[in-house]
Amino acid sequence: MKRILFRADGSAQTGMGHIMRSLALADMLGEAEATPFDHRFAIANPSDSTRKLLTKLHIPLLELASNELDELLTHVTDEDVVVLDGYQYDEAFQRAVRDKAHKLVFIDDLMQGHQVADVVINHAGDVTPADYQTEPYTQLLLGAGYALVNPAFKQKAQPKDGEHKAFVNMGGADPHNVSRTIAELLIDQNPNLRVTVALGAANPHADTFADLPKDRLSLLHNLSAKQMARAIGGSGLNVVSASTIAYEVATVSRPMVVVQTADNQKRMVSFMRDRHLVLGTLSLPIDADALQMAVQKARMTPTVFKQRLVFDGKTADRYRQVFTQLCTAE
Repeated sequence: MKRILFRADGSAQTGMGHIMRSLALADMLGEAEATPFDHRFAIANPSDSTRKLLTKLHIPLLELASNELDELLTHVTDEDVVVLDGYQYDEAFQRAVRDKAHKLVFIDDLMQGHQVADVVINHAGDVTPADYQTEPYTQLLLGAGYALVNPAFKQKAQPKDGEHKAFVNMGGADPHNVSRTIAELLIDQNPNLRVTVALGAANPHADTFADLPKDRLSLLHNLSAKQMARAIGGSGLNVVSASTIAYEVATVSRPMVVVQTADNQKRMVSFMRDRHLVLGTLSLPIDADALQMAVQKARMTPTVFKQRLVFDGKTADRYRQVFTQLCTAE
């Protein structure tokens, strides 16, 4: 049995991106029946919703009292491949973990500092090895070919009635409640459109949707990956944050508008716009006219065909090969 210890944090305030993409990697590795991997997650001060999520997925949770290195190291052994996903894991932190673990993997999107992990993952589409300073032994897994997307998201045939359905999701937490703004604009500007909004486990804004027309809006909570894939697949338009959810939509092959909700999403926005994978890109505050212009392109867009060229459905196989090599290496 191969042991993998994931270290990531998330909350309603900071977002759930680090935890969700680590879970996506765990799910991809979990598909390997011939070479199973033993997963554990170490999370500092997890919320009740995070506890429930990992319990639902049958993944053991190590609850840490702090972000301190010493506390994490008490749970690391020389049999563990440790996967770090977070902005606080600098070179010194990585070296200390690598010295005690069997191997170290770092999931990154900042491209800052010197990397000492055995493997660095950055699924941003336009990243190259020239963006990194690494040790000679470091293996770089870069680009959309290593998209951290749950295997439940697969290419689907276009729905017959999808042109009258829109799907909205702004990540697991959506601290600025952008979903509410998008939903209201879509409903007001498109009288024949029915809108589905998916709120993540850490989203505290459900009550703010109460005044929107119930015959035009479906509000869904804490969907599983399979449920999320089904909702995306049944929609002819998707409006999502420029985060992992955008890669999930592209993997299913659906027309979408991406919204930049954080500074660290700039490169993903540029990549998806320059590759013509999206109907349009938005930033905060939302420009109502720009949103409507993008919506009107949904019927005639070639973007879904371009998405299929970039997201080839072989990512899980690539990761299983890499992690099998890590776990069996001396």
